[in-house]
Amino acid sequence: MEGKNPQISVIVPIYKVEPYLHWCLDSIVHQTYQNLEILLIDDGSPDGCGAICDEYAKKDARIRVTHKKNGGLSAAWNDGLRMAAGEWVAFVDSDDWLDLDFFEKMIFDQDKHADVVLSAGYYWEDGSDTIRWIYLKPFEYREKEKDLLKMNLLMRPKNPQTKGTLGYVWGKLFRRDFILSNGISFDPQIRAGLMVDSIFNWDVFEKSSLILGSLYCGYHYRITQTSGTFKFDPNRPKAQEYVEEEFFRRVKAEGASDAVYKAVESRCLRDIVHNLQHCYFHPDNPASRREVAKGIQEMKQMPYYHQAICSRNNPCNTMSLKAFQWMLRLPWIWPLRVMIALWERVDGKKAKA
Repeated sequence: MEGKNPQISVIVPIYKVEPYLHWCLDSIVHQTYQNLEILLIDDGSPDGCGAICDEYAKKDARIRVTHKKNGGLSAAWNDGLRMAAGEWVAFVDSDDWLDLDFFEKMIFDQDKHADVVLSAGYYWEDGSDTIRWIYLKPFEYREKEKDLLKMNLLMRPKNPQTKGTLGYVWGKLFRRDFILSNGISFDPQIRAGLMVDSIFNWDVFEKSSLILGSLYCGYHYRITQTSGTFKFDPNRPKAQEYVEEEFFRRVKAEGASDAVYKAVESRCLRDIVHNLQHCYFHPDNPASRREVAKGIQEMKQMPYYHQAICSRNNPCNTMSLKAFQWMLRLPWIWPLRVMIALWERVDGKKAKA
C-alpha cells in the first residue's frame, strides 16, 4: 500500500528547446506538490539546454541531470524510466508547461490503485490557450473495455467523453511498478513525435486493469512553427509505416476485435494523408514534381499503406478519408495536392475551434 504522499518521478527529455526550457522547468520545480524526483535527460542538445539543466540542478536537490549523445525521444524516455525511483511516473515535453497545481490535482485518485490517471490538456498556439483535449465527465476503464480505449487512441473519437489525450504520454500519471512489471517501454526504433507515444500507450492499455480519466485540465501543449507538427520530414513515410506494422502485429497477437482492426486501417489511411502534408507536399521539400510523384507511388505500394488504400467499407473512415482513399487509387498526383490544401484549411479551423 503506497503512502499518502507518494513520490512522482517527472521525466523531461530535452533537445533544442532553449527558448522554452526555463518556462517548462519553472512550472515543475514550483509545483504545490513537492514530493518530486525531476529527471532531466539532455539528449545531446547542441544549444544551451545542457547548461540550463545544470543550473537548475545546483539550486534544487530533487533534480538529476543526464547528458548523453543524441539518441532520439524513445531512448531518452527509456533512460528516464530506468532512472526513476518514484511510485508514479510523469512525462513532460520540454517545450510545454504545467499549471502549478498539476501534480497535486493529478494524485487525487492514487488510493483507487489505478494503473494510469489521465487528464485533459490545453493546445497553445500563436500565444493563446485552447482546450483541445477534454473529457466531459470522469470515467473509469477496466480491462474488458480496453478495445474502446485503443480505438479512441487510433482515431479522433466520435464519443466526446473520450475526446482526450489518449494518444499522448503527457498529461498522465503512470504507476511505475505497473510499467516495470509488464516490461513496457518505448520502442527505440521510433525516434520522435506522436508515433512514440501511441505505441507505448497501446501497450499500457492492453496490460492495465484500471484507468481513470479526470476532468482536470492543467497541461499546456505548445505548438510552434518549428514543432514536428509543421516540419518537413523526408523520413516520415518509412518511419510511420514501421509504426503501422507494429500496430497490426499487436492486433493479431492480442486477438483484438474486428472493430480495432478497422481502426488500425483507418489510422494508417490518416497517416498517409499526414505523409503527404509533412513530406511530399511540404513547402520545404526540395524534390522535383517528378520525384514527388515517384515517392508517392512508392509509398502507396508499401504493404500496410497499400492494404489501407485497398480496404473496403471501413466504418471508421470519415467522408474526407474516403475521398482520399478513392484518390489514392488513381494514378494522378494533382487531385491529392488539391485535397491536401482543402484538408489543411478544414483541419486548421477544427484545431482552433
